[in-house]
Amino acid sequence: MFKKIRNRKNKLRDGSQEQHEELPYRSSEPIAPISVSGWSSDATTTVQSDENLENVDRQVTQSSEVSKFEVLPPALSAALNKQRQKSQDRRADPQGLTVLFSPVDTRSADIVFIHGLGGSSRQTWSKNRDLDLCWPQRWLPKEADISSARILTFGYNAHFSTSGPNSVSSIADFAKALLYDMRFGKDNDARDLSMGDVPIVFVVHSMGGLVFKKAYTAAQSDSQYQSLVKQIRAVLFLSTPHRGSNLALVLNRILATSFMGHSSKQYIADLKKSSPAIDALNEDFRNFASELQIFCFYETLETSVAFKSFMVLEKESSILGYPGEISRPLDADHHGVCKFTSPEDPNYKSVRSALSTVIRNYKITGKVATDLHNIKDLLAVSGPPEDDFREMRKRWQPGTCDSILNAPIFVDWTQNSTSSTILWAFARPGSGKSVLSSYLINHMKTSGCICAYYFFKYLDASKQSLSSMLRSIAFQIAQDLPEFHEALTNLSEDSPHLEKSDTRGVWQKLYKSILLKLDFVQPMYWVIDALDESDSVNMIVETLSGILGSQSPIKILITSRELPTITAAFERISSLSVMKLCLDDNVDDIGRYTASQVRYMHGNNDFKQEIIRQIVDLARGNFLWVELAIKQVLQRHNPKDIQTALSELPPGMDALYRRMEMNIKQIVRDADQRSSQIILTWATFARRPLTKDDLLTVLKAEHSLPLDLNHTISELCGHFVIADANDRITLVHQTAREYLIKSHDLPFSMNPESSQESLFLSCLSPFFDHKLRSKLRQKALPSFLDYAATSWFFHLELCSAASDHILDSLVKFLNEGFVLTWIQILAMLGDLRGLVFASRSLATFAQKRRKIDAPSMPLLHRDSDLTSLETWAIDLLKIVGKFGDHLRQDATVIHQYIPQLCPSSSMIRQSANSSFSHFSVVGLKAEEWDDCLARLSVGSNQQAFTLMAHGRYLAVSTSGTSIVLWDSLTLEIIRTFLHNEYIFQMCFSNGGRKLASYGLKTTRIWDVSSGRETHIIKNPQGARAMALSFVESDTALLIATDTRVVFKLDLTNNAEGWNSLSDAIMQEDTSIPDTFLNSPTSLAFSPEKTELAVAYRGYPLTIWSIEDADVVNRCKRRMGFHKVSTSSWTGVNRVCWHPTTGDVLGIYTDGMVFRWHPIEMNHQELQSTDINATPSEIECSPDGIIFATSDVNGVIKLYNFRHFTLVYQLSSEDIVTALCFAPDGKRFYDLRGAHCHVWEPNALIRLSGLEDMTTDHQSERSSTVNSAIASEVFAETPILITAIAASSKSGLLFTGDEEGEVRILDMTCQPQQEIGKTATEMDITHLVCTEDGKYLAYADLRGRLVVRMIEKVVNPKYMWGSHFIMNVKLSLQIGGIHQLIFSPDGAFILVASLDSAQLWSIQLKSIQAVSSSTTPGMYQRWILHPFQPDQLAAISSNNIAVYAWNDLKLITSHQISVPESREFAEPGMSPQDSHQSQSLSTDDSCSISVITSQASDILLLSVSGSKPHTKPRTQHIIIEKAQITEPSPSPILPILLHLEVAATIAVPLAILGKDNFVKLQEGRLLYIQSLEV
Repeated sequence: MFKKIRNRKNKLRDGSQEQHEELPYRSSEPIAPISVSGWSSDATTTVQSDENLENVDRQVTQSSEVSKFEVLPPALSAALNKQRQKSQDRRADPQGLTVLFSPVDTRSADIVFIHGLGGSSRQTWSKNRDLDLCWPQRWLPKEADISSARILTFGYNAHFSTSGPNSVSSIADFAKALLYDMRFGKDNDARDLSMGDVPIVFVVHSMGGLVFKKAYTAAQSDSQYQSLVKQIRAVLFLSTPHRGSNLALVLNRILATSFMGHSSKQYIADLKKSSPAIDALNEDFRNFASELQIFCFYETLETSVAFKSFMVLEKESSILGYPGEISRPLDADHHGVCKFTSPEDPNYKSVRSALSTVIRNYKITGKVATDLHNIKDLLAVSGPPEDDFREMRKRWQPGTCDSILNAPIFVDWTQNSTSSTILWAFARPGSGKSVLSSYLINHMKTSGCICAYYFFKYLDASKQSLSSMLRSIAFQIAQDLPEFHEALTNLSEDSPHLEKSDTRGVWQKLYKSILLKLDFVQPMYWVIDALDESDSVNMIVETLSGILGSQSPIKILITSRELPTITAAFERISSLSVMKLCLDDNVDDIGRYTASQVRYMHGNNDFKQEIIRQIVDLARGNFLWVELAIKQVLQRHNPKDIQTALSELPPGMDALYRRMEMNIKQIVRDADQRSSQIILTWATFARRPLTKDDLLTVLKAEHSLPLDLNHTISELCGHFVIADANDRITLVHQTAREYLIKSHDLPFSMNPESSQESLFLSCLSPFFDHKLRSKLRQKALPSFLDYAATSWFFHLELCSAASDHILDSLVKFLNEGFVLTWIQILAMLGDLRGLVFASRSLATFAQKRRKIDAPSMPLLHRDSDLTSLETWAIDLLKIVGKFGDHLRQDATVIHQYIPQLCPSSSMIRQSANSSFSHFSVVGLKAEEWDDCLARLSVGSNQQAFTLMAHGRYLAVSTSGTSIVLWDSLTLEIIRTFLHNEYIFQMCFSNGGRKLASYGLKTTRIWDVSSGRETHIIKNPQGARAMALSFVESDTALLIATDTRVVFKLDLTNNAEGWNSLSDAIMQEDTSIPDTFLNSPTSLAFSPEKTELAVAYRGYPLTIWSIEDADVVNRCKRRMGFHKVSTSSWTGVNRVCWHPTTGDVLGIYTDGMVFRWHPIEMNHQELQSTDINATPSEIECSPDGIIFATSDVNGVIKLYNFRHFTLVYQLSSEDIVTALCFAPDGKRFYDLRGAHCHVWEPNALIRLSGLEDMTTDHQSERSSTVNSAIASEVFAETPILITAIAASSKSGLLFTGDEEGEVRILDMTCQPQQEIGKTATEMDITHLVCTEDGKYLAYADLRGRLVVRMIEKVVNPKYMWGSHFIMNVKLSLQIGGIHQLIFSPDGAFILVASLDSAQLWSIQLKSIQAVSSSTTPGMYQRWILHPFQPDQLAAISSNNIAVYAWNDLKLITSHQISVPESREFAEPGMSPQDSHQSQSLSTDDSCSISVITSQASDILLLSVSGSKPHTKPRTQHIIIEKAQITEPSPSPILPILLHLEVAATIAVPLAILGKDNFVKLQEGRLLYIQSLEV
């Protein structure tokens, strides 16, 4: 047999070629032979034991003789014992995934080793089975490039020595075990392996390579493993039999007849040449191999087996022959390719070098990994569109598509490497354009080119928009181009998610401002497939033509049908930039494809060739027709039936569709017709393709669950519906959708409107399950629920508003509590945008329905239901704005807490079942939603001047020459920067790490995180900055001043100071008629800081180029447009830039708002009917969707930039001095007096969320949208509560506010009641009451103390009254009043200052005693004694002193013995960081809070303080109350709060009961947990 194989191999080497079992397709050009088996025709593959095939021949020849011995001869017995010992040694190696090495730091990759036949997880890789020579474990961790990778080995039972029944394990079984361990395996410490977090590389020997290939291909179609398989990046094959072996059959026979009792093995049978397992494996792997970096190492020495030596695997069997594959010989036999003598072994060096090259590419630091994550968040993408690429690549057949590489136009397009060009490749529908795209993508990537791609999908609404394409391509480029990666990293720190930006904004920010300005050596390629399936052809073509301005060449290939709209779109752009290529000549490719599909058909080669010819002739260049035709042909079983099927097949797609439609019409059973309708409806009208599991859930709900879904689809849908490579249910082609919608011959309706109603009702149905909330506790969402939650509102917009069934379902869904579970699911999915989309859909539906009902009788109108929908539309928006962060942290709060915190008129509050709530809220005055989120004070007697928002920071400069910095998420003050001068301008750096302020005399730069001042530079003499910005990667500052000079400051060289850029900038032409030149009224840098807009009152608005020091353009106002101006020039008061379009927004001196493009010269003015409101300020949102104006009357107006229409108006009585937007565009801030207001109106939330909802079948949508009528709000100035006190026994709550008013709230009734007011109407700073609520004391800013007695009264208007007990002006030495505290009996009140205290008698109204601090200079906090009612205690950071209530005499003093290594924690700080933080000393400036409860045995002390230039630190200490009762001054031993708890505390609030600790966590989340001491 071996001789026969060698002779055949020699003949092939001599150039002769064997005849294949079937004829290839005969075309006009020679093409590659088509092999029936799928293997190479010259394969001489043989398979032997990867580890131990010694003596196999001897065992065969001696088996019959050996069986005669009852006692074996000593020599043979010893040999057999040695063999058994080796087998036992191998079986001692662990099976499954085992970690051999794990790096200390974050790993860059995982390397997985898989042994071969007869091997084991460690000994396979060890020379002479010496584990000290196990190179993956001993040597690789010491290699510099590989040491950052974790190394694992996979073991499985593929031993020869397994005796017993015939083994049924197969390669597929081993592959399943591998995948299971990768997904669910544990490491040596029983922790999750977390495979898939980093790239994965495989090193596989012999049959281990087949196990890998099977696992890799199987995972592609299994949703459990798809995310995992995407991380598999490379594989090193060491002598893998890719084409099977004739020796496999011989080996199984040897095992079956051996005297050792071995059984034949299924996994060896899998290795048999021409076995179905090998055939299918090669076919599947080829479709996905393009995603991998492949190395094939092959043996060059013969392997000794018994008394013979031969090549176990020839080179031809060990390599794949794929594009981009790297192959290399090793000087070793079949065993030696995976075992090495030392690190100096040349074979080891070859394998190590390949691994080093691969791992080096993945060896990213933690920062780079974080950057990629941030970029992904910025672009709002899940990653490259790999699924679409793989789906198309799987359809490709070898030999097809090659001809395009030689097409002259394609060659010209690729070889012209100096300019950017677009190649439009067009063809008829179904001609294989998408498969061709996948071929070119693979070709370019394997050629080493940077290639990004995108597949538009008409049947998937999420893959139709230009914005999604641009964001996806940008992410792909960021992975391959370091310069672009770095730029996007910086952008991610400064910008909101670009998913919310309009298309022009995405193009401007990512491409025009960054990518098109970069220099890269080689051309970059983009492949854009199926332009005709996008939602905006004209905009896409126009946008992509912008690559002509690229500094480096970008080549774009666009495929589509040749439609008139696309032809016109390309003709509108420069003809020199677009090359055209017709792809209709695809006959040869269709022939090759057909030949590959019919190779398994019965019949001789001549018959098959005739079938191929007929199919090619009938196909008319349509691959889709060929696929459907082949399905018909292959279902026949004899030549006559095949010929009949062919003769009945109509040519052309329309005729074939009619034939397919006839199959559906022949369905008789009503149940089958219903199932057919359901499947076709979902495949045709779904927002995105359903998975098989999703569809099964839908069918189950319709009581038509099939036994075999694939069979049901095939039998009932006439081949219109298929399952794609990812098991998603979709139509066979876009043209099938068009046909079905127009068809009138189906046994059921496919009307779009009624079909959308059916899908809408199916989506709502799962939420009516009363057990759904219980199911959600399992964390994993049931099938179809993801689609239903994110799509019902999409289908609602496409339904008829006249349907009562839809309205009834909506009312039930919204008003019976089901909507809350839906919101919970959206929060679990991390997709709260669905609330915004649903809000728009509900409002639109109600608006349409009102128009439909208008002509009918009023009694028939459903006004209350429609009002409910409209109110819910508002509620959904408010939930996003006010509670979005809390929902993201814990989705269940939508049931437990949020409804009780909503206004009483809101639908969510009215419909929620309060009996299921964990708490109740009383005293809320607001009946309606308030647009004001917060009112922040810059301090008493201060004025707020300028403000700036960036990332998580909000900064406001004050009249007190300081800057107050807030956290924009929690709205807590972070720190205050002291500039000590009046501040004209301030700005953040691009990354938000620095803050610059330009004052009267100096410029100062601060490190935001630490508060440290890093630079102080003297300002240019007499120059006031009117515009300030960081430039040059934050290494320089740029200012434009009122002296009409632009200065630059190099921060890397402070000594130079400010330098004028050019004397020519802003040196205006004074010869322009009717103008006079004065100081600028407004200056603004362009977003790229390359241009400067200069506004004057008596001179035209001018745009200057900063680089060229030249005028770009001057704004010429249209004559006759407005009557005020008699010349073509009008002065401008304020100006700002649009962030993406290049437009300038401004306010003319006559109050008219305008936009103007300096290059395109587009000019538009805003028509205003309010002649009494002249805008004074104008700002544009960072995403460019909205701009705002404010005036001196306190009115703020928001406008939609695209439509230039008013969308929101806010009126108030206070003058607005400044305004700006939050980076995400969902908030805006304004300054009024001493306060900064934070606003979140519905208009901003709605517009920011709906910009990316424009991709959903626009042509089918009604043109009715939310009207442009602006919402108008009057903002009453809120009065801030400044102090609060509660009486636990009486249930009374007291509040004091900034206007000196004190109010009382009885918990048993809702209305609040005024109980007192200070004469000065100044802030109430302190407020206390006795436990029984009988006495109330409060103090104001001026130190006046008031004590009142509270009593019930009989009055129809109010229940409570009060009268004065005391009203005195206090005189305290240091720091004013710090604390008030009543004695338990109400006889005394203690007034404490920083270092002393006064004891006042309530009855005598006089001071009874005065006490000084036992620790002078240190802050102390007074509390009631926990056990002695006649005593109280003063607590400082290192001491507790106990005093008598009647005379303040010191009874005892206890030193607090805090451990030397004090540990401090702050929110978000890890315990490790807390250990490293600084401890407080007695010299630190401290503040102390003490919380406890009567039922608790402990006190919780929170001691806060900081050193200069350091962040405040807080130490949380637990003290047992019993220690305070010690009569002698014994030291108190506190207990430090557990660091895991302490690190999460933002504000400690209370102790409930014995040990339930209430805290405010970062993100303003209220949290209750048990204290762990």
